[in-house]
Amino acid sequence: MLFSTCVKRSALLSAVIRKQIIGLGPKRTGFFSCIPVIKNATTPSTLLSSNSIRSFNTTKMKLQEEKPHDHARLWVIEKGTSAILVALIPFGLLIPNRLFDSLLAILITAHTFWGMEAVMVEYVRVLLFGPLIPKIAIGFVYAMTVLMLGGLFYLIFNDIGLCRAFWRIWRNMRKPKDSFKRR
Repeated sequence: MLFSTCVKRSALLSAVIRKQIIGLGPKRTGFFSCIPVIKNATTPSTLLSSNSIRSFNTTKMKLQEEKPHDHARLWVIEKGTSAILVALIPFGLLIPNRLFDSLLAILITAHTFWGMEAVMVEYVRVLLFGPLIPKIAIGFVYAMTVLMLGGLFYLIFNDIGLCRAFWRIWRNMRKPKDSFKRR
């Protein structure tokens, strides 16, 4: 804590003192070597002017503002979604109901969105296509995601349901027995 307060900009550090701390000034050794030597300062009012006082805050919110593009949490959520889908698809097919259908619709849509977004970000780049085409591609991904989720919810709540629709398509894909007769 003492080291971080000495290295960061505080009320007593000026440009000359910062140079002394990082090694451009005279060398000091010992425990208090990070505390700067202040010369030509006789009163506290000259040390603490209103312009030199800065707030020092180490809360979690401040640390999150410094790292807004940390994708580790999103990666864990994506992998968790994939793992849940592996277990949920068989349960949804064996026990078709609106709860499993809704969960499947949300998770399949999220999984598809992350995949399509990754493809668009990776292959439709600003350097290759200019600034407008990548924005249109991402807009297309959002539009397809909304249409997909809306269509799946329509199928679930206004028709037979997602898993029952799968079984009906599966049943209709069987070849008729009459097609294998020899002439």
